[in-house]
Amino acid sequence: MTVRLGYAINQWKPNFDDFTRPEQHRRALKVIAACGFTGVELRAGTGRWDPLGRPSSIAATYGSTSAFLDVVREIGLRVCSYYVDPGEPVDEELSRGRSILDSSQHAAIVESLRPFAAFLAEAGADRLVVRALPGHGALTDGRLGDAADGWNAVGAMAAESGVRVSLHVDCLSAAADEKVIAGLLAATDPALVGLTVDTAELTVAGLDPVRVLSGHLDRVDHLHLKDTRYVDETGERLAPHAEASMLSEGGTREIERWFYECGTRGGLVDFPAVAALLRNWSGWAVFESEQTPNPARSAMLNGWYARRLFDHTN
Repeated sequence: MTVRLGYAINQWKPNFDDFTRPEQHRRALKVIAACGFTGVELRAGTGRWDPLGRPSSIAATYGSTSAFLDVVREIGLRVCSYYVDPGEPVDEELSRGRSILDSSQHAAIVESLRPFAAFLAEAGADRLVVRALPGHGALTDGRLGDAADGWNAVGAMAAESGVRVSLHVDCLSAAADEKVIAGLLAATDPALVGLTVDTAELTVAGLDPVRVLSGHLDRVDHLHLKDTRYVDETGERLAPHAEASMLSEGGTREIERWFYECGTRGGLVDFPAVAALLRNWSGWAVFESEQTPNPARSAMLNGWYARRLFDHTN
């Protein structure tokens, strides 16, 4: 088993105007390294308030992308992956967001993601993590094939840079359904497109991440590991604006926090079972703790758990 330990830096930016200065980036990267992780996953964003959100923004903030990568390496880390949701607005491209379900937007999505693939290649990374599908209600008969065609096109573009596309399924996505996951994987090229298993997102959506991992282990090429104490049993995630009403505001149960550090008390994810399935698997396991009130504390807790879960210190 060669599971490499990475950490998602997005939890340091709970609000759009947080985490904007290079000294803040350095502190977060040092915490991640001190907690035993060797990789960092970046998250796409837009505008001047998100200096790590795009390769062009990184270059504007640090002078060049190579200068930023030098900072990361000097701290003892490497960029391992980049998460991008093409459905989010992109101010730099005057885009309100694009849908992989719309074949007329595929060419624009490919070109929008091209700089991320080039940046990952420069960083020596090979995983472009993308939101598999938009939210519920967007998926109608026949459109799953359109999405697969789009991701195959993105995968072919990324492969030119030695980068692989990995489909991430979140709890609000139309992809958070076992049949949809299976259908999307069946319709995409295994040589170009893989699957990211996010343990807590699947659990909140009512899926068993161990079952999903076991059923598609040959396509799983990336992991997002976090815990949760809750399942959306009433289908609030299917409602319009669920990101605000459910995830941010807590929904009708007024849940203060949906996502937790791995191994949290009362956590629903069976991480030992996950680790058992990964005995012969190689790739990055990126730990997360979104919605944490204390990112550094969460990184320490995740670091402690990660080393024991995978029985190594890298």
